[in-house]
Amino acid sequence: MNSRLPGFDPKLFAAIGTDAKIYELSHAMAPSMPVYHQHIPYSLALHRRHGDPHPVKRKDGSSFANEVIVTSGHSGTHIDALGHFSRNGCLHGGIKVSEVETRDGYRELNAADIPPILQSAVVVDIAGSRGVDCLKPAEEISIADLEQALAYAGAEIRPGDAVLIRTGWARHWSDAEMFIGRKGGMPGPGEKAARWLVERGATLVGSDTPAFECLPPPGSSVHAIMLVDEGIHIMENLNLEEIAPLRRPRVVFITLPLRLSGSTGSPVRSIAIV
Repeated sequence: MNSRLPGFDPKLFAAIGTDAKIYELSHAMAPSMPVYHQHIPYSLALHRRHGDPHPVKRKDGSSFANEVIVTSGHSGTHIDALGHFSRNGCLHGGIKVSEVETRDGYRELNAADIPPILQSAVVVDIAGSRGVDCLKPAEEISIADLEQALAYAGAEIRPGDAVLIRTGWARHWSDAEMFIGRKGGMPGPGEKAARWLVERGATLVGSDTPAFECLPPPGSSVHAIMLVDEGIHIMENLNLEEIAPLRRPRVVFITLPLRLSGSTGSPVRSIAIV
């Protein structure tokens, strides 16, 4: 079963002016970064260093180094594949987990199935529209909050848009226990707001928090609604601090997931072009 991601539309780039600027929307990955406690920590270690013995002596004095990286598909700024969540033993489209789950991951609905993402996006600055630096832990984002933030930016959600929600949570990036929700939870949309985004035609959703939804959840799982019921990918740990203050009604959004066969998610580098 395919996700709702729209195909490539050349008109997106036709609208980009000669003075357009690229904005970074991802965090740099480092061992010190916060990782949600149900995922393995990220680590990097040098496997070969410059100057280590080499089978062939290089007469020109050159050498190379490389590394070993251990990470979850859900570390740093990342996207959830549709196989990340199930409901009653089934993934999106009614696919039974038991029929596609293997030792090497999922045969279907894995990260390798996510196409390159090039689409229009709306940045919904909830914190900015409220005049606060950051939402509170476990604070649920309502439909009224979304409407207010859209009005704040003079924006509207059109069918096919990605919707990127800023809560201000990135200010806690250096406080891992706070960022991953161990100090009272984290803010995000509740069930009603999630269904409202679906009704307006959002084809991809994301936020600057590690869970997208409000935690502890006040109602049904937003992840299950998006990934299982609707086939809508979720992005988490976005860095929206530079782009949100521009209050642009729409941006060009580009994300390239790694083609990780079997994986339930993928670290990404996301950018916006304005």
